[in-house]
Amino acid sequence: MVRWQQMAAGSRIRQAILLGSGLTLMLGLAYFVHLRALFIEIEKGAEQSQHLRFEQADKAVRAQALATHEAQLAAAYQRLDESRWRLAAGGELADLLEDIAHQGQSEGVFVEQVELLPEILHDHHVEMPMQFQLRGTYVALATFAQGLAQLPRLITLQDFSLLPVQVQNPAGLRMQVRVSAYRSRVKSTASALTRLEPEPVRPLPSVSRSPFEPSPLMQHRQYLETVPLDQFEMIGSLARRQVRFALLRVAGVVHRLQVGDRLGRDKGQVVGIEERQVEIAEEVFVVGKGWVERRRTLSLKLPAGTE
Repeated sequence: MVRWQQMAAGSRIRQAILLGSGLTLMLGLAYFVHLRALFIEIEKGAEQSQHLRFEQADKAVRAQALATHEAQLAAAYQRLDESRWRLAAGGELADLLEDIAHQGQSEGVFVEQVELLPEILHDHHVEMPMQFQLRGTYVALATFAQGLAQLPRLITLQDFSLLPVQVQNPAGLRMQVRVSAYRSRVKSTASALTRLEPEPVRPLPSVSRSPFEPSPLMQHRQYLETVPLDQFEMIGSLARRQVRFALLRVAGVVHRLQVGDRLGRDKGQVVGIEERQVEIAEEVFVVGKGWVERRRTLSLKLPAGTE
């Protein structure tokens, strides 16, 4: 009897141990599963947080780009309103012609003829072309054309031509040019821009010589062709990179010439240069023979007292 009681008591102890072990194992498994799920949630939260940071940075870049785009768009609208203002500025065509005439008068340009051409209709504006014939110096005409761009409206110059007024007076030029003014077809313009001042005057281009006037080099060469060959004297020579130059003096001025340069009244041309002499070929008219070539030599002029 006692033995059966001991066996029953041992069985209850084993059952309690097994039950406790089972409960511990179940609690351990439940804890492990719960922690793993928690770790997974933490990882997901970290990934979402990083993704949100990336989205926030991308949205910040987009917001900055949008702000820049809006600023550019606002500037474009501003330029559009200013263009409409410039299209509508200046009043009637008579006022524009008066401004052009005043501009020409202030620059010394004489308006010889004005022809109004038919208007050209575009989608948003009207082109008013005019044909002008002007007279003045090259500098005055160039300054006048630059000054037209400073008038408070859109004006373009195209199809222009320059011709000398007289051959004897190369400084006087006649210019024919087509001038186009523009008027907006949109009646409503920005009233806030009517107080805008014209654009500041830009510096004028450097124009000092008419293209019809001979260059200083051409004037120099033409001068040498008007001096008799007997007045030239050779005072030396120079050699640079296998090219020899002759130093010739006339009227107290030293000129550097090379083969091919012309001098003298008889169509003289330098055909050979040596250290102490220059050979020149001239064309002279001989009765009974016509034009023939004549060779002349200019020798180096030595200082007095030297052999």
